[in-house]
Amino acid sequence: MTDQDDKFDASLRAAFEKADAQITPDPQFNARVESRLARVVNPRTLLLSGAGASGSALAMSQMERLADGLTFHSQFLTWIFDTIGPQSIIAVVFALMAVSFTFLLPGKRI
Repeated sequence: MTDQDDKFDASLRAAFEKADAQITPDPQFNARVESRLARVVNPRTLLLSGAGASGSALAMSQMERLADGLTFHSQFLTWIFDTIGPQSIIAVVFALMAVSFTFLLPGKRI
């Protein structure tokens, strides 16, 4: 079995060496790619932000009763929950999730 693997490895190595020999570096290409990466706000970031916010709003509207059965042992948390309301708390949680997607998915921060 090792003879076939050795032949395949040798042919694969030769194919990569041939392909590497044909590559010519293009500084303009590198500069163009780096300039696109340097843009802080790009369409992808805006699209992901909008999709995250829209999805969060839709999910929040469907999960109004998610927090209805919650009870807290802390009087302070009970007061916050009663003051803000379950729908608002869920909206804030999903908004924070959308912001985290905006920061994490593109690979760099705005």
